[in-house]
Amino acid sequence: MSFFHVFTLILLFWVIVHIIHRIYQPTRVSTLLPTLNTVAPRARLLWAEKSTILTLNKANLRIQTNAFNARHDYLAGKFKDRRFARLQKGITTFYNIGVAAGMCGMVLGLAVLFWATGSSLFDAFITAPRPSNLSKRDLTSTDPETSPAATLIQPIIPGVTVPLSHLPIILIAVFLCQIVHELGHAVAGALSSVPILSSGLSLTFIIPSAFVSFSAAFMNPLDAIAKARIIAAGPWHNLVFWILLLTLAKVGLVIETTSGLGTTLMSVCWKDVSQEGRVVVGIDNDSPLNEVLHIGSVVNALDDVSLADKEDRWSEYLTQKSSESIPWYGWCVSKQTFQASPDDCCKDGNPTLDHLCFDSLGPLGKSCLNPISTLSNSTDILRCHRETDCGEDAACIWPDSPILRLSVKGQDLILWSGPRKEIWEQVSIGRYAPRFWFIPASLLGFFTNFYDYLQMATLSLFFFNLLPLPHLDGAQFLATVLEYFLVPSLELGSTPMDVESGISTSQRSGPSAWRRRLENFVQLFAVWLVVLYILLTAMKLL
Repeated sequence: MSFFHVFTLILLFWVIVHIIHRIYQPTRVSTLLPTLNTVAPRARLLWAEKSTILTLNKANLRIQTNAFNARHDYLAGKFKDRRFARLQKGITTFYNIGVAAGMCGMVLGLAVLFWATGSSLFDAFITAPRPSNLSKRDLTSTDPETSPAATLIQPIIPGVTVPLSHLPIILIAVFLCQIVHELGHAVAGALSSVPILSSGLSLTFIIPSAFVSFSAAFMNPLDAIAKARIIAAGPWHNLVFWILLLTLAKVGLVIETTSGLGTTLMSVCWKDVSQEGRVVVGIDNDSPLNEVLHIGSVVNALDDVSLADKEDRWSEYLTQKSSESIPWYGWCVSKQTFQASPDDCCKDGNPTLDHLCFDSLGPLGKSCLNPISTLSNSTDILRCHRETDCGEDAACIWPDSPILRLSVKGQDLILWSGPRKEIWEQVSIGRYAPRFWFIPASLLGFFTNFYDYLQMATLSLFFFNLLPLPHLDGAQFLATVLEYFLVPSLELGSTPMDVESGISTSQRSGPSAWRRRLENFVQLFAVWLVVLYILLTAMKLL
């Protein structure tokens, strides 16, 4: 599915939502939500009942409820109960560790962002141009020419760096990780007896998110450590979730290595075809390959590159931007046959499945031949690299236009005349083929990709949310950390006054003022780093 089709579907969805709102005008009902005033001024009520409201504001759909407030209050009550004092102490220690992890994550995130942006800036304007490291890839492929900066920050852009078909999986993974994130804020808030005003979900264009709203009247009086626990709890949950996923993968690998249990169980429903090639597990609906390639087919080779390998030759070959490093071999055909063939398709530039323009490496010029029979990989057709490889009576020829050959098990050769990357975008492949017809070929690949994106999303949310950017946890966390470490010493005693102006020196240039200046400087620095990195990334894509 192309970007145009995806955008059209998204646009159609929002048009239908707005039409429904126009047709069904809900009557406003009194709600128990104290957060109605926090909704955007231009947001329109789409649906409401006593504890839940659904609002619409252009391309933002938001549902918020206080249905879970009682459960949160119940949890806060348990934490205050003396019978659970040991549990409260353990959970407090857990979230205190989260504060320390948050500080490390903020410093590390800023350092990595600064280094990656500096490296990209150096590569873009100082060193010689190099191939973009944002080539399309799968989750496991690596690029030996990738710059060190790209190994730390790898943008996941559907249709650009990963297949567009992965977009739903990415959105689901990010949404689940956001729920884990907000649960961290909610539990840490209950630990400090801070009630939530509401919780909910929102959809902005196509990006889903979750949120929890706390009462400022209860948050502001808290000491810096308690506030830091609540703020850092979200990213801390993401990091713990990532560690859990990584541990499960390691444990599974150990079990598989020692007992082979995973392979045994998988072999009941799937078979490994990596010794033959790669099985097709998905094809875009609008792809022209739908007519000749089918889900479940086994692709043995791309041109002369065999896919019967454990390495991901598919992505490596299809995403290469330059063909200079790709070995090539021509085909030997009879000079008499080549000279007797017409050359009309070479002149009008309209090749067909029956006639394709071929160029000889020698002085014979160009002729039109049947590409299927000519480019066949059968053993009786000689391959050549030079004119002399074919002998005196034969010529070494090569397609005049870029042609990609797909060798598929049990069917004729498939020829592709478009960019190789389009095959990578439109076709999904895997190592395992289902043994039974009722098992979807894409099922195993879906779970594998979902697990990989889940790991990426939760770790990314940990670092990204800790960046001191406006409207993110990092900005509030930075303010709270500075409040703790830069407590004005003047507050402990009397406040000296400037006799001439009548203004206290602490108000004019005291530690509080310096703290605010430092906070603003760090936030501005982080914003400029992010903006610069995005611009440099866009330049590489263009």
